[in-house]
Amino acid sequence: MKFSLSRAAVVARREYLTVVRRKAFLFTLIAVPLYFGGVMAIASRGEMSSRRESMRSLTTLGVVDSSGLYAQASRLIVSSLALDAARAQLETYRTKVEFLPDQARLEQALRTGRVQQGLVIPADYLTAGRLRRFASSNNLFGSTASVRPIERWLVRNLLAAHVDTARAERASRPAVAMDLYTLGRDGRFEMKDDRREMMDFMIPFLVSMLLAMCIMVGGQYLLQSLSEEKESRILESLLCTLSAEDLLAGKLVGLGAAGFTLVAVWMAAGLALGSPLMAVAQVQLEPRLLVLAIVYFLLGYLFYGSLMTGIGAVTNNMREAQQFAMMFTFMNFVPVIVLTSILAHPDGALAVVLSLFPPTAPTTMMLRLGTPSAEVASWQIAASVGLLALAGWFVLRGSARVFRIGLLMYGKTPNLPEILRWARSGR
Repeated sequence: MKFSLSRAAVVARREYLTVVRRKAFLFTLIAVPLYFGGVMAIASRGEMSSRRESMRSLTTLGVVDSSGLYAQASRLIVSSLALDAARAQLETYRTKVEFLPDQARLEQALRTGRVQQGLVIPADYLTAGRLRRFASSNNLFGSTASVRPIERWLVRNLLAAHVDTARAERASRPAVAMDLYTLGRDGRFEMKDDRREMMDFMIPFLVSMLLAMCIMVGGQYLLQSLSEEKESRILESLLCTLSAEDLLAGKLVGLGAAGFTLVAVWMAAGLALGSPLMAVAQVQLEPRLLVLAIVYFLLGYLFYGSLMTGIGAVTNNMREAQQFAMMFTFMNFVPVIVLTSILAHPDGALAVVLSLFPPTAPTTMMLRLGTPSAEVASWQIAASVGLLALAGWFVLRGSARVFRIGLLMYGKTPNLPEILRWARSGR
């Protein structure tokens, strides 16, 4: 039976409608963005709340000064904390400084709650620079937030007897208003905007993550569909009226479209909700980025979807298929594991190799394109797309041969030499 485009289209339509009409699909469509959005909001609010609570709770600082350098130091620390990224709103905190005669009294005051933190200044502080800080509780974010006011108090009061107040204040915070100008992609120096750079990075990063999830979801749909039909012996009836090529093409297109629908809705919702923030940060979404995201999705799905069809054809049940598929889908997320290395050196050997290696190319290339300091050469993009397309074509041909033979095989799963022989010769 020869391949028929009309029969493949019927299969694709049937697979697409079967998936999108499921309650689980609708639940995933709505729940996943709400879940991740909620987690990010709670995490960011939790961090800021922890910093604010730490600053508010530091009402008294106990100091044991064995050096004598701080005998005339100020008994009050006034500090502030930005409540938003733009630093438009500041919250002010006041901390009383209480001097104690020795460390034993300081530890007792910490245990009773009379002071919340303590500072021991040794006699050789001026030459050695060593200090001991005590706290009644430990908090990852709060510890960092509360130590900065103490450092500024140390600097200001160390210099107070030698310089005027303005100089002491400037010495304690020498770079509080330093503007950094960096060389942009257009060859001009421009002021570094942390919010804009974060948005410039977050958009491609989220696109790459959605790309990886879309490829994985589409592949899982293929795996589940084939495994269910093979276990229920529906395939025997389908192959009486369809060729293996009709079935393979229909499933690839239909289930891939379902995965793409899922991610397209997520992206549209993200752009709709994030557009006001993007406008404030003056972020412009490059059309090239969207075009490349679609190209990498199509080619990445072709590569991984073909692998999943081959795996589904040679395995006997869903659990066995998922065990084999996990080894391949894991490669799609390798760039996320080495994310820090890619961001630190977007033009380094590791980033370039991963962006050219077909299993990791989609995610890595989108991360590189999103890094503000990266200059991705056009030949690397072309080579990455070309290698991914070539790999997808070879995997599709091999999987089609395996698919044709393995569909009606039941019982023992074929070994690797048998699968490779089917992929090469089709028999």
